[in-house]
Amino acid sequence: MKILFINNFFSPYGGTESIMYDQAAILKKNGHKVFFYATDKKPYLEENYKYSQFFPEYVNYKSVKGLASFKYMSKPFYNSDAKLKLNAYLNIIRPDIVHCHNICYHITPSVLESCKRKGIPVIMTLNDPRIMCPGGALMYKNRTYCAKQHCISGNVLHCLINRCRNNSFKASFIAAAENLYNKSKGFYDLVDIFLCPSHAMQTLALNSGINPDKLKVVNNFVNDSFLNVKPNYGDKGYFLYTGRLANEKKVDHLIKAVAKFPEIELHIAGNGAEKDNLKKLAKDLNALNVKFLGFLTGKKLEEEYKNCIATVLPCDWFETFGLTIIESYACGKPVIASKIGAIPELIENYTNGIVFQPGNIDELTSAINNLYLNRAMAVEMGQKNREKVVKEYNIESHYKNLISIYESVT
Repeated sequence: MKILFINNFFSPYGGTESIMYDQAAILKKNGHKVFFYATDKKPYLEENYKYSQFFPEYVNYKSVKGLASFKYMSKPFYNSDAKLKLNAYLNIIRPDIVHCHNICYHITPSVLESCKRKGIPVIMTLNDPRIMCPGGALMYKNRTYCAKQHCISGNVLHCLINRCRNNSFKASFIAAAENLYNKSKGFYDLVDIFLCPSHAMQTLALNSGINPDKLKVVNNFVNDSFLNVKPNYGDKGYFLYTGRLANEKKVDHLIKAVAKFPEIELHIAGNGAEKDNLKKLAKDLNALNVKFLGFLTGKKLEEEYKNCIATVLPCDWFETFGLTIIESYACGKPVIASKIGAIPELIENYTNGIVFQPGNIDELTSAINNLYLNRAMAVEMGQKNREKVVKEYNIESHYKNLISIYESVT
């Protein structure tokens, strides 16, 4: 089978790109041919990708000013350049199926028309709430989790009124208008199957009006680089956060929590828009126990996982799955995380980790101190997690589920 993956980026941008590339690796390992389509934002996951000449221009809309903004006014809604280049690309590679990940705003759903006109089935993974929530992260006023899910039923005015996109009226207006435009054009009706990484995402999609027959739950997985890790049930006395440094991840809550315990070290592995603000916060709190490690991959990241007491995910947004959770499990570590989105599907409180109410820094502080003082409990949790990830989140299970869905629409 020939599979074309479409995503806004073919670069190491975040969890979505990692999941997509790992899926591609599984498929290639099982004898399938895999292709990619994305904007030309570099660096690419494959430096000299054979078909990169078909990639449409990446536009950093935040940097577009003055008259130049008129040139790109319609592009976040309907990227005709992406559609034209995909048409030419499809004529050459002739895939059996197209698997989309994140395509809003950059690639845009215009490309779905190209696929359907050529009779190519389309699968789309719902990596985040973006096609349902114009703000993208299901965060009310861009500050806290939108528990009432105001826009999910279609009333996107809430996004505009509350400036849910980047706390900006302009950004929220564009996001709300884009969401309305995509729905009015029926672009997502062109998708054959939506893959939901969790039951929480499936429920959210149902609430938004997506046909239940088109929704399939396929959990994420850990790749061989983590499953082959020899778990370490000891530690070097620190807690670990790994991931994007973004507002919705609420790493500031984590810094405030550990600032109360100078003896407890926190390692932060990742980059993002909030990096400078978080460094300033740590300095203002005199939190000398917080270490910023930057973006880590490979052995360096593996060592951070293996030597921590536990990892922490203090997010205050709709967490679709939580890839870092099962990566922690593979390394034999418990996880402290917000009770939100799909996280309760992965963590049974005080059995294989600890969950706390989103935004409750006192509960987060207590959970960290609890595991710091009770290492035996952390070890027991870590051992259960290693067993869990090997059994439930392995590559073989994911591949069987994925290929079964592909075959059902081809």
